[in-house]
Amino acid sequence: MLEIILNGIGFVVALIGLVYAGSAILASTNDDDHNERTRTQIKSATKLGLVLILVGCMIFSIPMFVVTVDAGSIGIQNTFGVVDEKVLQPGLSVKNPFTNVIPMSTRTQKYMDYGKSDVATITALSNDGLETSMGIAVNYRLNPSMASQLYMRVGTNYDSIIMVNPVHSVPRDLISKYDTKTLYSASVEGSSDRAKLERELYTAISDRINEMGVKDSIIIEQVSIRNIDFVQTYKDSIASKMKMDTEIAQKKLEVEKQVMEAKRVSAEAEGTANKARIEALGKADAARIEAQGVKDAADKIGQVSPQYLEWYFMQTMKDNPRAIYIPTGLNGLPMFKNVDTTNPTK
Repeated sequence: MLEIILNGIGFVVALIGLVYAGSAILASTNDDDHNERTRTQIKSATKLGLVLILVGCMIFSIPMFVVTVDAGSIGIQNTFGVVDEKVLQPGLSVKNPFTNVIPMSTRTQKYMDYGKSDVATITALSNDGLETSMGIAVNYRLNPSMASQLYMRVGTNYDSIIMVNPVHSVPRDLISKYDTKTLYSASVEGSSDRAKLERELYTAISDRINEMGVKDSIIIEQVSIRNIDFVQTYKDSIASKMKMDTEIAQKKLEVEKQVMEAKRVSAEAEGTANKARIEALGKADAARIEAQGVKDAADKIGQVSPQYLEWYFMQTMKDNPRAIYIPTGLNGLPMFKNVDTTNPTK
């Protein structure tokens, strides 16, 4: 753009100078009867015209000494077929007027398969013999430090010379490496098999490009699988099998839930039985303790005399004045007798 502007300005200035100089020369030749003042003006106009022509030529020639490299590009310097290893960086640079500067982009670019599509489609046979198609997209960029060597060996159309073979041969080898089941799993976006294949494609394509061209001159940034396709009959059979596998997995999950529920019920029943057993043992122990207590009490009662009991009865009545007394014995006291604990029937 700068070159066009400078050329335009130089052409206009030179044209103006040519008009001035031409008019002055023409005026001087048409009329010989000029006074001194007129001849001076003609000379001045002629000089001005020549100066303008000279300035216009200088402006017009400026692009021969300077060059502008656009952002995201570098300039390869080629002087009579000799390529300078030093590249020109983006911006305005001074150059040899006989040097031709070839711009090369360092931006991220999409690989265009044979210049038509950004998706390269490769068809091959899987390792179990089924025809499989894979579409991949490749993003790459030029390494600025290796651009001069790449230009000397390949030129500017390196993408169509170096990259075509690796982009097509690597996926073909990858398809033949795996079975159809793995490839079908990789056809699902976001699957682990798809990520694995993309990593293998990235590494293999980068290595293959380095083997064919200048090492590290082309940097592969990303390789993504756009699609993996199969014949329709296989897709139908795979879908049916995957549906069956899903149903089997669901049934298995239901059985596992039922087993867990049965274990839970069994554990609860066992806990209830243990609780009942403990309660029964507790009741038996309580009855045994109660019986032992009755026996011990009977033993103690058998060791107390009737006279002591009569005294204890009267003492209790004395301590409880509100108690109602009902005479039962001959002397107005309750009847007491020895208790035989060894033979209760007597």
